[in-house]
Amino acid sequence: MHHLSFIESRQKLLFNLFIPATFFVFALCFMPIGQVFQFDPSDEGIELIKAVLHSEGFALYTQIWNDQPPFSTIILSFWLGLFGKSIFAARLLTLSFSTILVWSFCQNLRIYLGNFAAIIGTLLLVISCNFLRLSVSVMIGLPALAFAMLAIYFLTLYKQRGSYFLLVFSGSLLALSLQIKLFTAFIVPLIIFELIKNNLTNYHLQKSKYRLFYEIAVWLGSFLTVFIVVGLLFNSLNYEELLKSHFASKVKTAFNQQNSLGLVWSFFVLDFDYFLLSIVATIKIIKSKQWEQSFPLIWLIVSIMLLFNHRPVWYHHYLLVSIPLTWLATYGVTLSFPFFQKRHWYLNFKQNRFRQLTLSEFAVVFLMISILAIPLKLEITQLENHRLMEKSRENLQLLNVVLEHKKYTHWFFTDCPMYAFYSGLPVPPEIAVLSNIRIESRSITREQILSVMKTYHPEQALLCKSKVIQGYLNSYLSEHYLKTYESHSGTHYLIK
Repeated sequence: MHHLSFIESRQKLLFNLFIPATFFVFALCFMPIGQVFQFDPSDEGIELIKAVLHSEGFALYTQIWNDQPPFSTIILSFWLGLFGKSIFAARLLTLSFSTILVWSFCQNLRIYLGNFAAIIGTLLLVISCNFLRLSVSVMIGLPALAFAMLAIYFLTLYKQRGSYFLLVFSGSLLALSLQIKLFTAFIVPLIIFELIKNNLTNYHLQKSKYRLFYEIAVWLGSFLTVFIVVGLLFNSLNYEELLKSHFASKVKTAFNQQNSLGLVWSFFVLDFDYFLLSIVATIKIIKSKQWEQSFPLIWLIVSIMLLFNHRPVWYHHYLLVSIPLTWLATYGVTLSFPFFQKRHWYLNFKQNRFRQLTLSEFAVVFLMISILAIPLKLEITQLENHRLMEKSRENLQLLNVVLEHKKYTHWFFTDCPMYAFYSGLPVPPEIAVLSNIRIESRSITREQILSVMKTYHPEQALLCKSKVIQGYLNSYLSEHYLKTYESHSGTHYLIK
């Protein structure tokens, strides 16, 4: 008994402390958190400036135009109030969310696939394409998925233990996920389907024929309650800004569908080894009717279908694919375990021809490819970090131009709000969120931009990324502003 409890306590330390702490420290050391000006040229600055404006008393949706749910902005605003308005502090918050995602992902794998597989799967997730970059970028996709993965973990615990409190936690956490970013909404029907599947599988064990109804009612009730309460508290039940701004027809026509489809396919190229392992896992699940292992497969299929029909698709959408893909790939890895347990397995493998390989042996081949790909993936991440640090030098030169005139500036107009965050200058709340979607779909008009300029008379203007905004303002800037600096990063203006 003492020996068993000692083993259990060591496992708890390993999975609840050592693995998440190791990931946190590794990401902190491997990623240049304090050296890169911006990991994302659009979203990081938008999220940061929204949080700063909110902390200064500006209200979301009424004063700050915002096309995303509020929960991440509220948390980030509170966090920056505690630890200071620094980029390092903000990125530490995202890394903390990523650590929660890694921990809950690992716990799910432990339950479904075992301890050793959970360690392998966690490693695969960490080194998957863009995961480390997104783990330290001040963006909302990863925090939303961290809450979603926690919701799935509590659902998994419920299936083991049967406590309705776990269902309440699961529903509440997914509601908070949607109040960060709505792209996790497709997980709602997946969880309900998982509850139905679990009841059908264990119907002979059910004490009540109404159990499924109670489960769905408890889960949906907690989900809707938390979602509506947060929405009412922060005025986020806003169809015009939250939904219409993303799904209006002019948004779809503004972005090329071929580009979106190409990006979805590129996700699988970047983690081709995971794709191969997931094929093996899928064959095993279908062939052996192991429907208890099908959750990541259904998630993967649904997310791919959604991305194929969605415009625009961005690189950070890959998390919707990479998480279930890695989960499936981990199951594929476990199929290789029996092969390695054989005596003289390497001799048997050598003697077999490719056409005679079993499913287990295919898993071994794909696992070898995945192991060989690890240093390559880390090298690609390092090269991208180096590129971003090189770019940061030019960004900092432009920031210094802004800082030279800071003491005379009350309002700062920019389509790249990261400069506003670093300089500590306020931007008009109406244009804090000049997202690519809002600009390219012409959801913000020339008249609205000019109205902001005439209302606030910003002493400095900085245009970085958008030819549309530049086109809106060309004549106005020529008449009222002086161009003081121009580089690849942007063009700076001072009021005359």
